Amino acid sequence: ISDFEIEGISIGDSLLDYFSEKEIIDEIKINKYMYEYTTAEFGEVYKYDGLQTYFNISFFVKPEDKNFIIYAIYGTLPHENNINNCYQKMNEISKEFIIIFKSAKKFDQNYNHPVDPSGRSKVKTSYFMFNNGDEIDIMCIDFEENLRLKNNWSDGLSISIGRKEFNDWLKKRIN
Repeated sequence: ISDFEIEGISIGDSLLDYFSEKEIIDEIKINKYMYEYTTAEFGEVYKYDGLQTYFNISFFVKPEDKNFIIYAIYGTLPHENNINNCYQKMNEISKEFIIIFKSAKKFDQNYNHPVDPSGRSKVKTSYFMFNNGDEIDIMCIDFEENLRLKNNWSDGLSISIGRKEFNDWLKKRIN
């Protein structure tokens, strides 16, 4: 899984290669509100500038790790005005991943996004689970409109790469 890159960055890289320590710590503090349902074991850092394919990317690191090793990377593609276009693109990418990641098992899932207590923000995902528990997800997120506008979020397609340790941590919080 560490061979797969998003914008040239891989799982296992040090985030210090791309940000200063102060920038990382500040970003983790800024983004903490989105993860009130989680523990402080991981923090999220966003990157918006200098990207070629994605609208933004984010990284999950352990705030206590002085090397800020990346455990997960999320890449969000530009906003889709029609959620059905997102689903179509997700299916296209999924077909490519089936060919690329032959040893991974594919699963599909739909659920309410955990940041929205109203239950009106939806996630549709196809994910590829590797034997070691690492996974790659392709997901379409459709936030409830008021929540999306309030937080300046965008609906759309995301691709994420995550180590087993991160995935286990996140799944305990959203289930």
